[in-house]
Amino acid sequence: MKNTLLMCAMLVGCGYTSRDNQLTGQVKKVIDNTPVICGDYAAVDISLGVVKNGTGSMSKEDVIMYVPHQKDEDLLKSAAKTGTLVNVIYNQARVVLCVPDDVVTSVELAQ
Repeated sequence: MKNTLLMCAMLVGCGYTSRDNQLTGQVKKVIDNTPVICGDYAAVDISLGVVKNGTGSMSKEDVIMYVPHQKDEDLLKSAAKTGTLVNVIYNQARVVLCVPDDVVTSVELAQ
């Protein structure tokens, strides 16, 4: 019985809640996390409230996302330095360990 419940919980937790979500925001910072138990990973703090000529937040609406690819991390770091807006495509995982559940799949600079 315990094995059946564990198997059901694992199947329900696999996959994504939603895929190919999009947001436009301003990168506040890219964080290199080094947890004790899990492996190192990069996360990005994106502000959905945009401030002209600087990095900041007009609202308390920030999103922390997991950045699995180095090229995306490099682009986000340069956008944080310049204050450029970014368009981010991301997936939202159902259950994750050690990293944020929003996973960046692609990044481009907003026009």
